[in-house]
Amino acid sequence: MIRDLFFTLVTWLVVEPAQAQLAERLRQLAAPPAVVQQVTTCISAAGPALADRYSEAPVHGVVTALRLWTGLTRYDAVLGAEVPECGPALRAAQPYLSGLAT
Repeated sequence: MIRDLFFTLVTWLVVEPAQAQLAERLRQLAAPPAVVQQVTTCISAAGPALADRYSEAPVHGVVTALRLWTGLTRYDAVLGAEVPECGPALRAAQPYLSGLAT
């Protein structure tokens, strides 16, 4: 039950905003469709991994959400650090995301 709550919160506070921001930014910068798809797939798959992580360390989850909300960190940085499986997709997108503001 607690994991379900964290999954919902992670979806609202991290996954959906990350998908909107990163996918739109990649499209604006004319990233190849394959790169956009890889990043979108990675973000979609990140929800359960983040929910597991934050249900085990709720304070870390709250701090991460606050850092994202206040602009102290970026979605791609959080995904890269907390979901290692997203590494290849984020590395492929890095040339397009390097100038991304929060």
